[in-house]
Formats: sequence, structure tokens, C-alpha cells
Amino acid sequence: VNVISKATCNNLGITSWENFPFWLRMAKTCSVRPLGLLRKLSIIIRRHLFEIWVVVLALEALGAYPLLLGRPWLRSASIKQN
Repeated sequence: VNVISKATCNNLGITSWENFPFWLRMAKTCSVRPLGLLRKLSIIIRRHLFEIWVVVLALEALGAYPLLLGRPWLRSASIKQN
């Protein structure tokens, strides 16, 4: 999934999101209940506009990254991995 932290949402002025009724299993095998889902978040990457869905997690920050893009974005952007 595409993931954004609550702290990043606050920095962007986003204060509300849709209910997300599922749990996510993280890489450390723990389960996390997301705060919600943002549909059609507009981002620009290398002059290309993408509208993505992101799951909002109750994290202070995602380390050095404000947003983690997952397989849904890779498919929609037609990214080719080596």
C-alpha cells in the first residue's frame, strides 16, 4: 500500500480522511490499525502528476520519508524495476 504519516498530513493541512476498516501487517509482522484512507491525493514526481490512494498511519514520522509509495503506485506509474 501507499502510506503517509499523520504528522505529514498535519503538515499538509489534511485533517480528515475516510474510514479504513482493515488492519495492515507490517514488515515486523505486527498488525497496525490505520487511522484512515485518503483518496486522490495529488503528488508530482518528476513533472508527472499522480492521484494516489494513501493509508494514514498514526506515526510521528516515517523517518526521512514523508510518504511511502508501494505497489499500487508502481503499477499506475508503469515503473519498470531491474
